[in-house]
Amino acid sequence: MSLPHRDEWNADPRGFRRFERTVRVGSGDAAWRQARADLLAWRVKTRSGFRVVPDVPAIVGGRHWLEIGRGPLTLREPVEVVAFVDEPDQVGYVYLALPGHPLEGEETFLITRRGDDVLFTLRSLSRPAPTWFWRLAYPAVRVVQGIVRTRYLSALRRGDRTTR
Repeated sequence: MSLPHRDEWNADPRGFRRFERTVRVGSGDAAWRQARADLLAWRVKTRSGFRVVPDVPAIVGGRHWLEIGRGPLTLREPVEVVAFVDEPDQVGYVYLALPGHPLEGEETFLITRRGDDVLFTLRSLSRPAPTWFWRLAYPAVRVVQGIVRTRYLSALRRGDRTTR
């Protein structure tokens, strides 16, 4: 199943930047079960420094705030889960950035089993949100986006499987 929600993924991206990377997070049934549970519990986000509000599993139509920072320096990113897959060898979801998010676009988190390998794929389409502030801040947002993607890609490979 192809999870990207927007038609732009396979067509002309109209100003969207594409990103896709797949990493191996483990092997065997235990690694699959752990990665699946972690993905569905938003641990890719929480292990990367975000809080997810409400802290409930991703379901299509679910709206969440992805929060990072503390007190008055908290950035709240509104998102909506727009696609979900749960098959024997693949589980994941896509969320769309809603108005108020610093970016316009979507992110896909997907866990796949290929033989004994458990793989995590991160995909995104993004461009600056249409407000003047986020367009102006876009160069800094891109730097932060790169740092956060690195955290996402290592979030399910950590030996520490504690929940935050």
